Amino acid sequence: MKKTLKIISIVSIGLFVVLWISCKFNFLAKYNLIEYRNIFVLIYLFTSLKYFQMEVKDKNAEIQELKLKLEKTKRKI
Repeated sequence: MKKTLKIISIVSIGLFVVLWISCKFNFLAKYNLIEYRNIFVLIYLFTSLKYFQMEVKDKNAEIQELKLKLEKTKRKI
């Protein structure tokens, strides 16, 4: 799931850049709407947010696991 979100965010920002460059050179004029570019930015922001939320959740779980292991080793000593 995280890999999919990362790919979607990269593709959406890539499409935004393509549309932005095409706007500067009047290329792909019929697809050159600001709404499309805004949608790609929103998709990028949403998927990046979800990706980083999942990263933080995974890291917090790992930190808790390491804390438990540390406590167990302290008890043995």
